[in-house]
Amino acid sequence: MATRFPNEIWAYIATLLPVACLLRLSLVNSTLHGIARRTWYKSVKFDSYKDAKQIIKQLKDSKEVQAVHIQPWVVLAKTRCSSWSSKWRFLNACISPTLAFDETEDAQILRRLQKQTQRIANAIKAFPHLHEYHIDWDEKPIHYAALTSLVGSVIPHIGHKLSCLSLKVPLEYMHSLPALARHLPNLDSLAVTIHTGAYIPSYICQTIEGLVFFINIVLRHLRSLSIATTWTSTHLVLGPFFEHLGHGPRLKSFSLCLPYDGGHLDSNPGPLREFLAAHRLTLESLSLGTTTRATFHPTPSTPTARFWIRETLKDHVSFPALSRLSLSLRPLRTELGPLTRCLTKLQSQLRALKLSDRALECSELTSLLVVLGNAPLLSELSLRVQCLSPDIVDLLAMHLPNLRVLHMNFTEIIHQEPASSESSLSHDSHSLPRESELAMFCDVLRGKQYPEWGLACIAIRENPRGPSWFEALQRAFFSCIPGLTSFEELVSPV
Repeated sequence: MATRFPNEIWAYIATLLPVACLLRLSLVNSTLHGIARRTWYKSVKFDSYKDAKQIIKQLKDSKEVQAVHIQPWVVLAKTRCSSWSSKWRFLNACISPTLAFDETEDAQILRRLQKQTQRIANAIKAFPHLHEYHIDWDEKPIHYAALTSLVGSVIPHIGHKLSCLSLKVPLEYMHSLPALARHLPNLDSLAVTIHTGAYIPSYICQTIEGLVFFINIVLRHLRSLSIATTWTSTHLVLGPFFEHLGHGPRLKSFSLCLPYDGGHLDSNPGPLREFLAAHRLTLESLSLGTTTRATFHPTPSTPTARFWIRETLKDHVSFPALSRLSLSLRPLRTELGPLTRCLTKLQSQLRALKLSDRALECSELTSLLVVLGNAPLLSELSLRVQCLSPDIVDLLAMHLPNLRVLHMNFTEIIHQEPASSESSLSHDSHSLPRESELAMFCDVLRGKQYPEWGLACIAIRENPRGPSWFEALQRAFFSCIPGLTSFEELVSPV
């Protein structure tokens, strides 16, 4: 007779399995079936009514649901009516002559929209363990009634349970947000994406006050605040926005993501610097990032606006509690002086560092690691390098012996660094093909040992240009780092 494993053991095994594998195994194991159901429905997404009906039918008042993501969809009028529908409308018109035979298209869309969103809203209200709610508008035209149902009527019912709220709503709906703040007494994390489209500056200033008022109310108990703007926000200027933001006595994490050119700060990061300075004693995590697109401006933005991260970091006040830092390097260009000075101030307290959006050359990485070598607490590092080479692995092991997690993005592998900084690192500059470079890199790495390196987890990006290099690198790194326990594919590129 087969030994029956306790459910606790199956639950632990399930945490080690990919979701796809867990779903397959759930078909042959009743215990894993229950675990898979809880995993699958822990977070649900509604982005079309057709799929939403199926999810609601399967869930009902499911206790598994902890997070809901909604992307409002377009509702169209029916192109034709069935015979039963026509007969039903005929009978209604006979009973009540006020009912028109030919419902206008707008009225039909509104009726269908209210029916769909109300059904979904009622389902969301019934989830007892819901604590995350995300509204992700796709910037397409949306009926006000949809937001009224999915935001205005839902949050008053579920707000007391929410610890995380993410909002991307049209500008004209922002004046309705302050009334919802009182229903969010336990909100810890707020993420807001601001989209103003082509609205004129005066209208933006008038309507965005509702968002500022809403944030200031919940800011009293927020621990995390994230602000992002879209590249299609033509006339948006964030200076007044940050000037009117209040103080969050419990704020520990702040994130700001702007289009690449920095035009939304209008070459004046002063209000942002003042906001950060006001929270310097409590901030433990700071992220300043950019998108790949520049803002669409009627007139070109100031050339210096793209250096907003550099100006924000320059001569900044001390942040005694800051331990996690994420920065986009592209606006800094090749001038890494402000970054190294910032890291020098934080080196004794930094635990996690992410440098994104620009590939570092070996010489640049060397100068940064000299500073980070005096960061004894640094255990997580995410970065992009121009090429992966044995020299870079040596540098990381030498300067960061206490590093536990390394996320690294690269597009080339070479077995040795070029003799000079003028040497090109492209494929055409090497006499060896990429496959040979990979094989030689692995041979060099297998001849090394890093017994004192505490690295436990590596995540890399798969080869974007050719055959897979994942398995070869996995074997090479496991052979030279005794403490390595995990080698994974990078899910989101650095």
